[in-house]
Amino acid sequence: MAKHSSGKQLTNAVLIPVLAIISGLLVASLFLLVSGSSPLRAYQELFKAGFSCSRLTNCNLFQTLQLATPLILTGLSAVMAFRSGMFSLGQEGQFLIGATIAAWLGYAIHLPPVLHPIVIMAAAMLGAGLYGWFPGVLKTRLGINEVITTIVLNNIANLFMTYAVNFPMRADQGTTAHSPLIDDAAVLPAFVQGSKMGIGLVIAFVAAGLVYIYLWRTIPGYEQRMAGQVPLFARFSGIRNEGAALRGVALSGAIAGLAGAIEILGVHHRLLQGFSTGLGWDGVMVAILGQVHPVGVAIVAVFFAGMRLGAQIGLQAALQVPRELGGGLIALMILFVAVQNLYRGWIEGGREWFQKRVRRGDPVQK
Repeated sequence: MAKHSSGKQLTNAVLIPVLAIISGLLVASLFLLVSGSSPLRAYQELFKAGFSCSRLTNCNLFQTLQLATPLILTGLSAVMAFRSGMFSLGQEGQFLIGATIAAWLGYAIHLPPVLHPIVIMAAAMLGAGLYGWFPGVLKTRLGINEVITTIVLNNIANLFMTYAVNFPMRADQGTTAHSPLIDDAAVLPAFVQGSKMGIGLVIAFVAAGLVYIYLWRTIPGYEQRMAGQVPLFARFSGIRNEGAALRGVALSGAIAGLAGAIEILGVHHRLLQGFSTGLGWDGVMVAILGQVHPVGVAIVAVFFAGMRLGAQIGLQAALQVPRELGGGLIALMILFVAVQNLYRGWIEGGREWFQKRVRRGDPVQK
């Protein structure tokens, strides 16, 4: 029974985002028609710019995967918190804390290759994990709403990062504040020359697999899901809801901190003024669109990144269609996910139809 339920959740995590994406594309076609553009031509340029690959040294897909890396991790961070019953919106602040720690340790300590980035990522996860654990304590011990505290802590983290890069970590007095470059030994290598896609992507996909195993295949993960979904049942089953919630937000913060560290070590190699472009908030949207499931998050994050890239260099550059359409498409998809019960009905109907045909021995297709 548990395996059947897990299989249904996995199916929904894949099919519902796909159906929401298709619905969003159909509705967005109306806006394209109103603007005088051909939807087919626009989507052709959009997907070409976001997912094409003419040669290894000029591959838009590589850039999309690079952009998807932090989205996968911040989306997994949101999954870990939401599945624990904590509606934490602190991914942005935890991402910045992890990035600030990584940028500082990247030049402040000197270690051999391989060991250096591992130590940095572990420290970033620890710092961001503690930053995520704090609002959990405020919620479980004092009853303070975690939505409010995590939003406030996001602002504090942003101010802290701005102070750090402008004063104690500032490398020079240039027009844009930035920290010193990290040591070469701390850099995460890229797979292809001319691209920043590298080890960070592998770490992100491995993290997605580990989060799935943890939440659906281990006892602590089961406790977190039960504490988040059916807290009364969990309490009478002997599960400590407070402990499960605190563990969930701490792990959530650690994953978001890992995303910040990878952005520093694999992409920017230093901390910059205005470093974050809202990747933490984007991770929350990816988690919602991905049905709060690790597999859905991984799929949606890649599509999300490709849409952003395609809207920027495909629609705007090739067709003079405003790139804001990409953001509008994503908003429409999230809106359609909100009516997921409609899609669930379709999926359940299709599953029942398929099972009846198989039981009768009829061919699925004539």
